[in-house]
Amino acid sequence: MSAVNFYVLNDVQASHELFACRLCQRALQEGLPLFVWCESAEALERFDQLLWDFQASSFIPHDVDNARAPICLGLNIPDDFLQATPQKVGCLNLSGHALTSAEALSRFDRVIEIIEANEAAKAAGRERFKAYKQQGITPITHQIK
Repeated sequence: MSAVNFYVLNDVQASHELFACRLCQRALQEGLPLFVWCESAEALERFDQLLWDFQASSFIPHDVDNARAPICLGLNIPDDFLQATPQKVGCLNLSGHALTSAEALSRFDRVIEIIEANEAAKAAGRERFKAYKQQGITPITHQIK
């Protein structure tokens, strides 16, 4: 069963995409392959470019729809991530929808959700939180100042 972590950004100026880049960087440092689930082709393209531009002094290796990349961006979870392997894999959910597939939830060791500091994002986050609770998962919430 996946651990689900909600990161609630309390600064209205904080960008969930920049915070997501920092989480990708941390996953690389920890050796955790990460699938970044994007909402749309436009969001995927924007986040792909942001990973290229995030830090001038370093590079976050990533690719689109390539499960062998350390950071894989996609609109759909590649089957490679859902096959039983001993390697731990995380999912950074930027899609706006809770991960509800039992197969995916059993495959990902960690699911990461980011909630921006506005009422619409908080309301959507509460719905995703409830969806995970209905699946028997108790998400952990982290307040980011």
